[in-house]
Amino acid sequence: MKNNNPLHLRRTGWIWQGLCPRQTDPEEYQFRNPAYGYRAGFITLRNLVWHRGRRTLARLLTEWAPDADGRDAQLYTARVCALTGLTPRTLIDPLDANLMIPLVVAISRIENRQKPRMLDVLTAWRMYQG
Repeated sequence: MKNNNPLHLRRTGWIWQGLCPRQTDPEEYQFRNPAYGYRAGFITLRNLVWHRGRRTLARLLTEWAPDADGRDAQLYTARVCALTGLTPRTLIDPLDANLMIPLVVAISRIENRQKPRMLDVLTAWRMYQG
């Protein structure tokens, strides 16, 4: 859970709510607590679906964890499917808590090799909803 950034969001210049005032990691955002990191993850996934057209789980995760980053996007997708019960063809609705919460939990679990604290994820979902 390095940097309270459980989904390992890379720095892009975006000014997220809940960022630490001083960003000392040159590669990844640093958040005040994990809930803000999860919230940023929910928003990033939503933007990939709505603005980049990544409507299926496979397309979404191919952009989230691309082969170009030294990852195997198909293996990453298979791991998410195994953890969530979703399929690569599952259509992503970024407003569906029953889909998005397990998806973010699975991504966090893969990225951090441990189960996330559900209180942080649920707090982030409430912040994401508005």
